[in-house]
Amino acid sequence: MKMLNRFGAFCRSGGGLAALGSAVVLSGCGGGSSTPAVVAPPVVAAAKPMSGTVASGAPMLNATVTVKDANGVARSAAAAVDGTYSGISTEGTSAPYSLQACGLVDANYSCLYSVVQQAGVANVTPLTNATVALALGGDPAAIFSPTAPVAPPSAAAIEVQSQKLKVALADVLAKAGVSNIDFATTAFTADRSGIDKVLDSIKISTGIDGGTNKSFVQMESITGAGNVFVEQTTAAAGTIKAGTSDDVDLKGITTIFVQGLGNAVSATDRATCVSRMTAANLFDDSFNLDIDDKTLVTKATAAAKICEFVDMGGLLGGTVANPILRDCDFTTDVNQKVCVVGFNIVRGESSFEGAELAVVLRPNAGWKLLGRESVYDVSVSASVQRTSRADLPAGSTADMGYTRALSFDVGADNGVSATGVRAAKIYQRSLDGSAWEATPLVTLTLTDACIAALPADEKARLSIVYANNNNNSGCGSSWMSLDDVSMGPTTAAAAAAGDALIDNFYKRGRKVKVELYTDLAATGTPVVLYKRVDGMPPKSAALASFPWMELDAATRTAMAAYDGSSSTFVVSWVPNRLISGKDVSACLSGQCDGKDRGSQADIVNGRSTQSLTITGKPSSAAAFKSISLYGRNSDQMGVSTSYISCGGAASCYQH
Repeated sequence: MKMLNRFGAFCRSGGGLAALGSAVVLSGCGGGSSTPAVVAPPVVAAAKPMSGTVASGAPMLNATVTVKDANGVARSAAAAVDGTYSGISTEGTSAPYSLQACGLVDANYSCLYSVVQQAGVANVTPLTNATVALALGGDPAAIFSPTAPVAPPSAAAIEVQSQKLKVALADVLAKAGVSNIDFATTAFTADRSGIDKVLDSIKISTGIDGGTNKSFVQMESITGAGNVFVEQTTAAAGTIKAGTSDDVDLKGITTIFVQGLGNAVSATDRATCVSRMTAANLFDDSFNLDIDDKTLVTKATAAAKICEFVDMGGLLGGTVANPILRDCDFTTDVNQKVCVVGFNIVRGESSFEGAELAVVLRPNAGWKLLGRESVYDVSVSASVQRTSRADLPAGSTADMGYTRALSFDVGADNGVSATGVRAAKIYQRSLDGSAWEATPLVTLTLTDACIAALPADEKARLSIVYANNNNNSGCGSSWMSLDDVSMGPTTAAAAAAGDALIDNFYKRGRKVKVELYTDLAATGTPVVLYKRVDGMPPKSAALASFPWMELDAATRTAMAAYDGSSSTFVVSWVPNRLISGKDVSACLSGQCDGKDRGSQADIVNGRSTQSLTITGKPSSAAAFKSISLYGRNSDQMGVSTSYISCGGAASCYQH
């Protein structure tokens, strides 16, 4: 092996090359004295450690960063609360380097990926993750597969895909002052400026097309306008415009939640919490909020009510963590800019996850808490569910079924009357993304019969109208099945229609237009809102391979044998890094529909076991039982796995 001394010199001896020793020259070149000559050690450049930022607008919470070299040597470090990590040694390793960062993003466990060609700065963000997904043509997680890892994409492949994303984001990058950057190797701080402002301004989703098994990326503006859809072998379709977001300082949002709300919540008693929150002057004059769907909170009562809520949850003395922008409206009203911010309140193992408050920026004023973004209560979300048997051998397809659905949840309160909203129409964007479809995607109404049947302690909500059964979906029903849009038997045609709708949301944008009317006939001038769909279900071909939460074998066996002899049942499941568990529930025959939902318990983040106190008792071990695991993926889609058991009968649905 050839070794260079600090001068990089070689000498010739006997017609061949003889390397100089690193510390001692054994004989002089060209024959001189045979006395050994001592030389200084060579100067060897120290291997650079790996460092960077892990963020998705907000820093990734409780993140672990793993760096793997070309030979599979892996080293890890924890990221700080500001998303930075450092000091991962690259001594004795070889480029290129693959990075994985796993932690909490918007209350859900998530892993992001990056690839760099040399040691030094290496960021891990949704932008680096999207670049790797496109360059690889598949799931970036495959690089870190524990059983069959794939090689990272080449530097050339990464450059091609990075440039495609930069072209689509040119306006946003320019107005954030970061046009000439490398997503992975340009150092930045997660302070809602520069690169971090870009991450705040867009929502990035990556996925695998169930039909082609190829990766795709969707980017959608939340502070400006536009949607981008891009696949590995095609140019990006669409562009994103920054709109007015370039002149808006987003740093004040962090100040509100971390220094303001967080400082108050960190108090160990309610009085101090209220005092700190009041002194911080956090609330806009128009602040209003429904904490428990019954109590209206205003600016005058906000500090006391929020501190009371936190105290009752055992969270005083904790922290406000991970404030992340979910959506913004900078265009509807020139006198205000509104953003919806998701955050967590954490104290030890106790937490209140997925909290949400709107903030507002008015002329000549700083950001303030607004509470609700609007007096109208409208949310749009997505879910996917698998049902399977626990009393049959693992892998049995008897009674197995999948359900994909979108929820259009519209409250009837208009800020004046509890039943002031009587109809709603939901529209999807047109094919070119420039307008809205002429025909509503779905229509909802609040009938007189539903108002009359409303329990005294419940607020009125609109119900989806189905063309073939004249709104017999049930009062307040908000779910639209993507596999069975007519509420009839599931068909291949219905599943294909659901797939097409999912494609449309990725290619046209995930926002919908919501029109609210005061009359059942939906006439007159509507109130118009725009909402982004949280999550998006997989296409039908990908359902079987979706990373479902799974009960372990022992729990499935115990469930099938459960006869009620004990009211306590321990539920255990296989750890799942892609789905954040939220709750586990169990119900018996007669409990699984309507308001009586049986037994339920929250899942502590990171755990895979939970005890349930079963309400009621089955008539026998062969009676109908159900256990459901519910969680969310990193895209905020609800994921439910339901196991049913009925003594091994041919079909549990007959029970």
